[in-house]
Amino acid sequence: MTHHLAVSSTLSAGARDALTDFLTASVPVNELLDPDSGWPADASHSVARELVTAGYGTVENGTFRLDIRPLAPQQLPTDELDELVPALTAIDGVFADVLRRRTESTPNPSNELGVSFAVLAQLQNVLRLAVYSKQGRIPEASVIRQLPIVATMLARAIHEEVA
Repeated sequence: MTHHLAVSSTLSAGARDALTDFLTASVPVNELLDPDSGWPADASHSVARELVTAGYGTVENGTFRLDIRPLAPQQLPTDELDELVPALTAIDGVFADVLRRRTESTPNPSNELGVSFAVLAQLQNVLRLAVYSKQGRIPEASVIRQLPIVATMLARAIHEEVA
């Protein structure tokens, strides 16, 4: 998993190249920590494994290399939450508006999406599950278990609307 680092676009090409070279330089695993600083001799290997497990780099032939790529801020990949959270917020607003106008005689008041109350409610559930998952508010095992159920409820609501 590549990590990205925002680098000012005001840096010269030379400075950006130097930074990239520095971030991609390899280091022998046994030199990651300085034993003269009080670290045990085998600590470097544990640190290398921890960094690889966390996705910060790789180890090949006894050499550790960071997996960090400097990019200008406008080139940074967007986090999925950048798209999911505003969509959920919008759906929450539409849902709240529909809920205020929903009555027994008007169970499906019109909305900006032009979908039924059932589809809107299930769409909100799918988005909320995705947002909570990305925020770490729901354990991955629960998401894996719940997603097919929530998606099936959305599918049923869509099927009812178009059938």
